[in-house]
Amino acid sequence: MKILAWDGSADPRSVALLEQRAGEEPTLLAETEAPGERSAALLQVVERILSKAGWCPADVTALAVGLGPGSYTGIRAALALAQGWHLARGVPVHAAGSVEAIAARAWAAGWRGHTRVVVDAQRRELYVAGFALEDAGWREVEPLRLEPVEALQQRADRSDWRWTGPEVTRWFPEGRVLGPSAAWVARLALRTEPRSPEAWEPIYLRPVQFVKTAPTREITR
Repeated sequence: MKILAWDGSADPRSVALLEQRAGEEPTLLAETEAPGERSAALLQVVERILSKAGWCPADVTALAVGLGPGSYTGIRAALALAQGWHLARGVPVHAAGSVEAIAARAWAAGWRGHTRVVVDAQRRELYVAGFALEDAGWREVEPLRLEPVEALQQRADRSDWRWTGPEVTRWFPEGRVLGPSAAWVARLALRTEPRSPEAWEPIYLRPVQFVKTAPTREITR
């Protein structure tokens, strides 16, 4: 199986190519990050990594997408690309949470102990989840939630937790910047059953708000 994975929830965007044989863990072939690129450029990043690896779109047999939380526009763009790819080629689409992918990446890098992953949620709030990183693996010990920045900063001075996330040093100078790796999104996503792209929803802990356009007015003459 040839897997194309991407995550658009944070800057930099991440795209990866992996291969998996039956009964084995996926093998990473290539991964790239695109700092500062807009969500709309995600397709160009995908095209570049495919070309560099000598793959064509028809070679891809599965997709893996990060669901966030993070940039709502970036996540929507990532899902829209998956939907278009699925419609054109019919490949299965798997997905995983981006925060879990960051925790898994930290564990693979040798981090151990209690670690909180934080992601900007705007409005002076952060998405935050806590993980225990142990030799045998990692596990969630604090569920994903929204918390005010100031409340987390006050508690940070009295805890022995490590802090990480795509922009963590904005709020916790002692933290270590770590974004969601598309390779880890793929590894986690492939543990789930594929769904239609329309069935995957961004992880967004607030009600989605939008303003309905007023009905058009008829102009009489």
